[in-house]
Amino acid sequence: EKVQKLRRMSAPPPKPPKPSSVKESSGADELENEISGETPDIAMKGSKNVSDIMAMDTEDESLRKYKESLLGSAVHGDLGDTSDPRKLIVEEFRVVFAPEDNQEDIVHTLSTPEGVAKLAAEGLTMKEGSKFKFKISFRVQHEIIAGIKFVNKVKATFATEKEELVIGSYPPSSEPHTFVFPKWDYSEAPKGMMMRGKYRVSNQFVDSDKVKHLEFEYELNIVK
Repeated sequence: EKVQKLRRMSAPPPKPPKPSSVKESSGADELENEISGETPDIAMKGSKNVSDIMAMDTEDESLRKYKESLLGSAVHGDLGDTSDPRKLIVEEFRVVFAPEDNQEDIVHTLSTPEGVAKLAAEGLTMKEGSKFKFKISFRVQHEIIAGIKFVNKVKATFATEKEELVIGSYPPSSEPHTFVFPKWDYSEAPKGMMMRGKYRVSNQFVDSDKVKHLEFEYELNIVK
């Protein structure tokens, strides 16, 4: 019960509407499956290379425009920082509190090993009953990453709770994406004498190919 109070929910980001002219096109359907990320267990097929995708079906103008709407700036060569071999960079991990709680955001930068180590050393501390949400800023580089998931494991003294939140599939870009959960409301921190204390949290960012892009741990301390 202590761990279950920390569970959080969210929905994947919306996708652009499919143009009617390509509604029945299998090529458009395959591309949409590559990038939309709406179905967490979908089997991703085909190339994740932007140039390869744009080179297919070049005679279909509607499909070309549809691909451009999904791929964004990557169509024009923006593949992020190609000098960095990493494909997913988590720039900021932020805890946002509800206005009525009158607490400043807790912010950690996770784009460097030093930033990850700082979070591990400091952990997170919040008051019991606080209303909060997490806001994660990340960038995708080099190629499309399909089916990104945020795996959240919270361990208390006698129990462990694990959940997977679907973030979605994204093309590369220099501009960061933002994932907020819960999306519409706030989570509530545990409260009461029995719920206070320390929790061990382990987080991972993995994709549909089971590639682990980032893993980090920290201690969550619930105080009076």
